[in-house]
Amino acid sequence: MFSIPTSKKKQNLRGVLKKKRKEIFLNNGVIFAEIISNHFYTWFENQNNINNLAFYYPINTEVDPFPIVRSLKERHLNYCLPVVQKLNSPLIFREWKKDTKLVESNFGAKIPCDGALLVPDLILIPLLAYDDFGYRLGYGGGFYDRTILNFKKNIEKKIFTVGLAFSCQKYSGKLPIDKNDEKIDSILTEKGFQFFDTAN
Repeated sequence: MFSIPTSKKKQNLRGVLKKKRKEIFLNNGVIFAEIISNHFYTWFENQNNINNLAFYYPINTEVDPFPIVRSLKERHLNYCLPVVQKLNSPLIFREWKKDTKLVESNFGAKIPCDGALLVPDLILIPLLAYDDFGYRLGYGGGFYDRTILNFKKNIEKKIFTVGLAFSCQKYSGKLPIDKNDEKIDSILTEKGFQFFDTAN
């Protein structure tokens, strides 16, 4: 019996899920980003060990993380953005401030052209789909998977990961995964948080 390779399954899913995310983004993207921000703020009030927060500069129809950043302005956090240093390597994170000069990366996202390197305590991550097991489907570059693995191996402290998504991006069943896919700690949608057991 012919079996479709995992990479092909993922590629097919990406096409379908980009359309689904775009539809909900155009209809409710702004209001859902604010609702997501409210959920995050409520949860974050009880988090005392997070000083460095990594987020992403949204492109296309990704959930906008800036409402979260704005809601935390009284917390005196350090913020950073992911930067692709080279292909097949983990991301690095450069400090972001309101007056930071940004340039467009080869992938279309805005990134700091310079600035201090930070190790985040919490990373907000974009995605195309997620499942009930803690797996996410990204764009195929594997940057966040390599980054999560790198931190697991080389950083003594626990770095918490939060995928930002619309609830319609939930995949029914288990996403097609391979040996390089790393679980995230939680998903946050307009319906609230979902936490995963990343020990298994």
